[in-house]
Amino acid sequence: MSLEQDITRVVEAAEKLSDVVDTKIEDIDNRVAQKAQEIDQKNAAVESRLTAKEQAVDAKIRDFQKSLPLAPNTLVDSKYFNSICEANNTPTDVLVAHKAPWTAFLHDGTVGTGTVTRVSLDKLDEYGLTPNEDFQNRGIGYKNHGGEAFYGSNYRVLLFDIEITKGRNSDVNNGSFFVLSQGCDTHFGWGRGEFITQASCWVNVLECADTIRFYPSSNRSATIECNHSDSGKGWQYKHAIRSGWGGCHQPLFSGLGKMKVAMCLPYVGTGNHGDNMVWADSVGFPYTHTDTAATTGA
Repeated sequence: MSLEQDITRVVEAAEKLSDVVDTKIEDIDNRVAQKAQEIDQKNAAVESRLTAKEQAVDAKIRDFQKSLPLAPNTLVDSKYFNSICEANNTPTDVLVAHKAPWTAFLHDGTVGTGTVTRVSLDKLDEYGLTPNEDFQNRGIGYKNHGGEAFYGSNYRVLLFDIEITKGRNSDVNNGSFFVLSQGCDTHFGWGRGEFITQASCWVNVLECADTIRFYPSSNRSATIECNHSDSGKGWQYKHAIRSGWGGCHQPLFSGLGKMKVAMCLPYVGTGNHGDNMVWADSVGFPYTHTDTAATTGA
């Protein structure tokens, strides 16, 4: 037998062995793929059951939160904003518009200007604040047959048009334009309290340019933020919680730029009602305030 024949047989044997190996590998790959598919199917079934259970638990939590008692609002004049602006639907300089118990101020060298308008519900469309579906279903009554009034709704909306052109002396990139402040009260310690407090409100960001943000709840109450990502989304309900009470009640515009945003029905109280829409009137200063209320009721 010649060497060439031996080499040919070796090559043929190697090719057959390679074919066998390829077939085995393909078979293993197929079985692995089948097992992976079976595992994915089982995982999907488990995830589906877990999701269903999580949704059931979340639903029970929401139902439980709905059933919790609602504490009085620690903010006064949070429904009609009687002490903001002299008249409805009249843009007014922000610093001039605030009267007790509200205050507004520019902090630490911040330069800014702006107006606030106390909008009556019958003028929402005129100001680009038409209720979207979420607000219509949760925060305001349906219009009557004449399309004029909202059934059972009796409150006002604040529309801020703010521009901050210079930051603070301590931070040139961030100005602090405080609005709707309602005092720095003392209790048993700022940032103390082993109980849950909550804050909520409706907001509608119409315009937002540059880095400016609006915090309709800040410091004493849990932080709520509105920024450029909220622009154009229409009315949104925002809610936040914290432990105990902080320091001053100090909503503010922060950063640089221009922002046009509406808000209404701010609520600050104890407990946690989650994303369920809540609002309550005040009874003066029931929990956190130490001074006599300048204005009681809504």
